[in-house]
Amino acid sequence: MGVAGGKLLPSPEYSIIQPSVIATRQGSQAHLGLVVRLVGGRELPAQGGVHITDCSAELGIEDGLEIDVLGIGYPLYGELFPEHVAAYKAQFPKAI
Repeated sequence: MGVAGGKLLPSPEYSIIQPSVIATRQGSQAHLGLVVRLVGGRELPAQGGVHITDCSAELGIEDGLEIDVLGIGYPLYGELFPEHVAAYKAQFPKAI
C-alpha cells in the first residue's frame, strides 16, 4: 500500500465543500465521499480514503491546501509513482 500527497489546486466548486473540509481537517472525511480521478476519468482506488487538509485561512490559499490519497494498492502505486518506489528500495540495499 502506498500514500500519495501534495498541494491541492482547487476548482471554484471546492467552495461548496470547503466548510465541511475545514471542520473535519483533523478527523475522518469519509462522509464527504472524496475521490481522485486519473487522467481519462478513472477513479484512483484509495483503500484508506482521500483527505484534504485546508489551512488556507491561516496560510493563504496557495500554501494552505494539501491532499492525501491513502492506501493505493500495488502494483498500481508502482505504475503511478515509480520514482517513489525506487527511492524507497534504495534505502535498503541488499547485504552482501
